Amino acid sequence: MLIESTPTTAFVIAVLIAVAAQLLAARLKFPPIIIWLVAGMALGTFGLDWIRADLLAGAMHTLIELGLAVILFEGGLNLNLKTLKEHGWTVGKLVIIGPVLTMLLGGSLVHYLIGMDWPISLLFGALVAVGGPTVITPIVRQVRLDREVSHILSSEAMLVDGVGAILAIVMLQIVLLPDPDILHSFQEIMTKFVVGAFIGVIGGWLLGKALQHNIAEGVELRVVVSLASSWGIFLLADQISSQAGLLAVLISGVMLQRMDIPDLQNLKHFKGSLSMLLISVLFVLLAANLNLYVMETWLWQGLLIFVALALVVRPLVVWLSSVGGHLNYRQMTFLAFMAPRGVVAAGVTSLFSLILWEAGNPHAETLLALVYIIIIVSVFLYSFLAKPMSHWLDVKGGSDRSVLIVGGGQVGAELGRLLSEDREVRFLDLNSEVVKNLKHAGFIAVQGNALDPLYMEVIHAEEIDTVVAMTGSSDHNLHIARLVQEKFHVSEVYVTLQEGDEKKHSSLIHQLQVKRLFAKPYTFSYWHDQAVRKRLVFDTQTVEPNSSLIGLKMSEVRIPHGVQPLAVVRKGQSHIIHDDLVLEEGDDIYALLRPERVKEGQTIFTVPTAAS
Repeated sequence: MLIESTPTTAFVIAVLIAVAAQLLAARLKFPPIIIWLVAGMALGTFGLDWIRADLLAGAMHTLIELGLAVILFEGGLNLNLKTLKEHGWTVGKLVIIGPVLTMLLGGSLVHYLIGMDWPISLLFGALVAVGGPTVITPIVRQVRLDREVSHILSSEAMLVDGVGAILAIVMLQIVLLPDPDILHSFQEIMTKFVVGAFIGVIGGWLLGKALQHNIAEGVELRVVVSLASSWGIFLLADQISSQAGLLAVLISGVMLQRMDIPDLQNLKHFKGSLSMLLISVLFVLLAANLNLYVMETWLWQGLLIFVALALVVRPLVVWLSSVGGHLNYRQMTFLAFMAPRGVVAAGVTSLFSLILWEAGNPHAETLLALVYIIIIVSVFLYSFLAKPMSHWLDVKGGSDRSVLIVGGGQVGAELGRLLSEDREVRFLDLNSEVVKNLKHAGFIAVQGNALDPLYMEVIHAEEIDTVVAMTGSSDHNLHIARLVQEKFHVSEVYVTLQEGDEKKHSSLIHQLQVKRLFAKPYTFSYWHDQAVRKRLVFDTQTVEPNSSLIGLKMSEVRIPHGVQPLAVVRKGQSHIIHDDLVLEEGDDIYALLRPERVKEGQTIFTVPTAAS
């Protein structure tokens, strides 16, 4: 290379490659880990040799430990045990049976096929038992599965990280203990678990109390405090007992998510900025340092093991977990052939292989190569097969007419109540009072900023068929429309537009193919204020036979001042009002109106005089 090879050069190139890979993954809607790994291997020591990861050998152990501490802390934040009770315990059984059965059967495959001894073979089985939301989430969003399958896959991915990591930690201790005395080995393992659990519980509780008492203000600072605390908890436990730090950060995350933290959702996604950069750079460096010759040596064995895991072990796990449940055979089949491995498996394997190498274990490189083969093949295969399989098995979602109303305030709440007669309606709003009342009424409602993709994830926008953006800003509504279309693949979007904004944003409206809500300009502040002051009443107008409204688009209908149309109910099915909605005989047009603006007995919706 023309550039001088130094540790700084290697690190900066890895940073640039990691960021470029992240941008490419976002554009391709593809799990970023696969691009990190492929780019690292292609540009690493055994590829083009642009990234000399060997120059950072002295710091790699530290980088891996810090990165893994971040990953496991977030895994603990997502380890909500209440989720285990959902779906008739299907998720719970997947998370409990899956890692154990995968460890036993996967370990047996490695033992008999490759000849590794039992402890390290079972360690391999535990490592490939870990899935992860970083891989499943992009697949679920892109494919838009039915709600049942989507929830099970997402919940399993969030929970199995923690369970699989604990299992792998146990197996590592067994591999590392040279003493054949079972009692002594058990005492050693229990010591690490007690230390990790104790430090994790105390550390998580103290961090939770500090966050509850606003020791740090602002999301950015609270994220930094959480990140630094997770590293402190890891270091303290690891100083007391080697490898206890991994369990400690996992337990601290579990402890934190059980406490009443007001901005916990931000902490659950705290891998933004510094921590995301650390993890992405870490995986580029790890891939750059992979011995491709070892991977080539064990390639066919790795592929054979993957086939057995994919076609035998995973289907068996799903079948045992679904017995007595209400999943149909199509849903079970899709779940059986969807088990990609991700960031946690790669991170834990990299650290453990380094620990084994330092301990002189001859199988360290082989273990690393086999697990990375499983990860790369599984992410590639499942990402490409998910969509055709969902069509073939008919487990596609987004056809249940579900609606998400964003920023609608009180008028949005009234629209939602009307639409909820024949479809599911969810709400995302900044108004705490509106959200509180909707929750009391039994709706799914989240308080948050719709411009932040985090809150779209919280409300599960990937399950939604239709989004209605009703904030007071036309610009914000169009931005929300772009967000839900590009990131969550929502098929139908309605937006409110203020007076004059339809022409102003005509090219963007055409590009996004959104529909103008209510077929008229909408002033959020006025209608929300009138609704809050209880100055509005409901009214309905039926389109009678021989009415001049029949065949007219809503944009062609005269709507008086003081009248806010909401929806049309046609043969028992609700339709959201927009410019191109054509009225038919028997339609019921529901509206909110100022009673003093409409005379008693007056027809609300009429044909404009010029058209008459």
